[in-house]
Amino acid sequence: MSQLQPKTDDTPATEEATPVDTTPWIGVDLDGTLAKFASWRGIGHIGKPIPDMMARVRRWREEGRKVKIFTARAAHEEYLPPIRKWLKKHKLADMEITNELDPYVIEIWDDRAIQVMTNTGQIYRHASVTARPKAPLLEEAFPHEKRPKLSFM
Repeated sequence: MSQLQPKTDDTPATEEATPVDTTPWIGVDLDGTLAKFASWRGIGHIGKPIPDMMARVRRWREEGRKVKIFTARAAHEEYLPPIRKWLKKHKLADMEITNELDPYVIEIWDDRAIQVMTNTGQIYRHASVTARPKAPLLEEAFPHEKRPKLSFM
């Protein structure tokens, strides 16, 4: 947190700026993306690693890319220790855990995301949508809004 420095004489007050990390990063969801997930079993339970995604995250890190765990669990401080323990067990102990976006995120990998085309409100019809054909979409939650009808619905 920045703090205002006391003003002396006619010198302007200044703030101690905390350096902002502007490194582009990839966000990877935990439950259902990096770790298997069937149903909520409490804060201490995190499923087994998903091999393909673990390999992808390790490859990105070896390439020098910044990868963060991007999970709703991070909204609760008491949920972080089990995540850190799981990451340490699977040799990813130094990864940052967050639930917040910033201007430097370049990709988000998540099992529940629907990708929207920039500045259009239209969804892409590709694997992220078709992989979950029975998942409810916003058409069901907001029938009054005009949204494209997907072929599998």
